[in-house]
Amino acid sequence: MNVNTYRNANATFKLLFAISLVISLSAFRHTDVEGYTDPDFVGYKFTNVVLQMPNATLDFERRVVKLLVKKLGKKGVRIFLHDDLFPPTREWDEEKSAEIYKRHNIDAGIIITVGTTESETTPGMMMYHTTTIGSTTTGHVNQFTFSRDATSFGIAIVDAQSRRTVWLGRLDTRGAGLLFIGNKSTAKGLVKGLLKEWKTAGHLR
Repeated sequence: MNVNTYRNANATFKLLFAISLVISLSAFRHTDVEGYTDPDFVGYKFTNVVLQMPNATLDFERRVVKLLVKKLGKKGVRIFLHDDLFPPTREWDEEKSAEIYKRHNIDAGIIITVGTTESETTPGMMMYHTTTIGSTTTGHVNQFTFSRDATSFGIAIVDAQSRRTVWLGRLDTRGAGLLFIGNKSTAKGLVKGLLKEWKTAGHLR
């Protein structure tokens, strides 16, 4: 193999490698939301909210809280964590709970429940590259994997005073590719989807 042929083969391999790497990294994150507002709460807006995520992992909850505090804060909404107001070291009766709600001007609660979760990594394309110089041939094999995940959530907004459900919905988010899977990407999909839906429903300015 002459020098030019070697350079061309090497350049082609690098190009194919780069294309495959971009595909495996980029991919997508897609979110679907379906929600319903109770007729008695059309146009309902909240300002001080207690957030509960009863079955989320610590890592995922922290990521969601961080995003909600940032995004809702820009809309004048303040987030309180349920366990900060009501430490799980005791039972909180209705009277004591009402006092704490009043002290912090809590007008609503948001409950986010993690439903089904799926994740999968499958083998992808294998690329072979051989180079011959003189009487010596060397070969390389690269295999690319494809990863995806999907999570479903149940979400509710509850009016603090009446204890009635204001809005009830379900959100599904799924990702594929190394950049769009995992807790960080799922949390972004969840928060982005919820804020868009709540704004459309008239619950956020």
